[in-house]
Amino acid sequence: MGIVKRVAKITGALLTSNVVNLATKLLLPPIFLYKYGTTLYGEWIALSGAVAYLSTLNFGIQTYVTQDLTIRYHQGDMQRYHLQQSTALKLLLGILGTAALVALMIFALPVQHLLRLTISQSVATWALYLLALQVLCGVLFGYFTGMYTVLSRAHIGVFWAHGLRLGMVLITSAGAWMRLSFSTLAAMQLATYLVGILLILLHVRRVAPEIFPRAHYWDRSAVSGILRPSGYFGLISMSTFLSYEVPVLILQREMGPFVVVAFTVMRTIFSMCRQILNAPTQAMSAEITRLFGREEWAPLTQLYRTSERVMFSIVPVVNLGILLLSPVLLGIWLHKPELFAVAPYVWMAAISIILSAKEHKFQFQYATNTHEQLARVMFFSYLVLVSISIPMVHRFGILGFLWSWLAVELYQTVTMVWLNRQLFARSSSLSLMYAFRLAGLSVVALVVGGLLLSHTHSASYRVQIGWATGASIIFGCASFLLFGLRQLLGQVRARFAAGQ
Repeated sequence: MGIVKRVAKITGALLTSNVVNLATKLLLPPIFLYKYGTTLYGEWIALSGAVAYLSTLNFGIQTYVTQDLTIRYHQGDMQRYHLQQSTALKLLLGILGTAALVALMIFALPVQHLLRLTISQSVATWALYLLALQVLCGVLFGYFTGMYTVLSRAHIGVFWAHGLRLGMVLITSAGAWMRLSFSTLAAMQLATYLVGILLILLHVRRVAPEIFPRAHYWDRSAVSGILRPSGYFGLISMSTFLSYEVPVLILQREMGPFVVVAFTVMRTIFSMCRQILNAPTQAMSAEITRLFGREEWAPLTQLYRTSERVMFSIVPVVNLGILLLSPVLLGIWLHKPELFAVAPYVWMAAISIILSAKEHKFQFQYATNTHEQLARVMFFSYLVLVSISIPMVHRFGILGFLWSWLAVELYQTVTMVWLNRQLFARSSSLSLMYAFRLAGLSVVALVVGGLLLSHTHSASYRVQIGWATGASIIFGCASFLLFGLRQLLGQVRARFAAGQ
């Protein structure tokens, strides 16, 4: 199977899964808002965010080891494969077990006071501890889904991950509809993860017994070799917590649950859009690892250039459309038009565009295990974001945080472009032409979007949809020309037909 067909197959799996993910994200907020109200929903978000940092406790073992095992499997080194796999699994189980014990400290903390919650201390602590266990089980589940990447069947792992998410959201929605306590909801989510782990192990044992995880080997000398590079992936995971969960805690303490809900809903709208946009980029991960392991630089460079043009042509158009449709989505989806404000949504659209571009550049470092400098840059720049967020929120409210976030993401994206150029230095130089075109088109789109929203956000849905459609078509045509998609599509069709 050729490169284009393999990437297309995984992209299809990711797009299908992202449609499921989109449906689940659309389902929970209205149910929680209807059954619990804005205040309690904001507190549930805060509780979930308070333990999200535990997902970093794999220290990147899952990501590094999956990619390392993939390379060993394709090289036929199965003896070292099983030794490395078993050693990594024992490390991971030890870390997660220790964390579960340490997390018992939650019961000694004044959780209700620290997060300024209205629910009781007992419910808050039990919910927080069960959510913590759920996150730890999620780390283990992610390690097992990564095994399909070894077989060049990463799309199966994607289906498992999103199938579990769909099941968890459906169960949570049912519990929320019955207005169960937060501790009961957390227990239901934990049980779902445990069932998911059991099912995936049974499936791997049936379809690929040669890679089934074994835990009876141990190579002490390999521990440092696993932990050091894995630790940098851990920094990247911690960066996600710093940029996505810590802001929720800051806003909860400084501005209250209404702002938490408004910010979370706004971020969710654009993240749903971005997940679908980034499906092709995520689908390339296994292919990037394979080509890098074989040192096939020519097809890897071609993959980079082609994917960049495709992604950059779509990103500003889709984000502009989502920006202009945001008031409609809030009105129809949540019946909460008061959650919309023009300026925050325009700045969030700008951040979303930068994040989409960064995800493309990020994948080429991440999938090749050349991520150490990237991890340092992300972690320390997000520490800066956290340190300046409180005074910026004090001074400028939610806009203060969005401005700070935008600056940090822009810095990281520029750094990743530079790291990509270093990665490909041995084969060819990478042009910045399309990056500059993306920047110019995005600025124009955001200005136009902001001006249109200021006049249309309170108009009828028909008028708003009409303006959003017209603006998206105009910018789509401009993007098609700027990024030379006609020629590119012809090349892709030819390669697909040739099985490359």
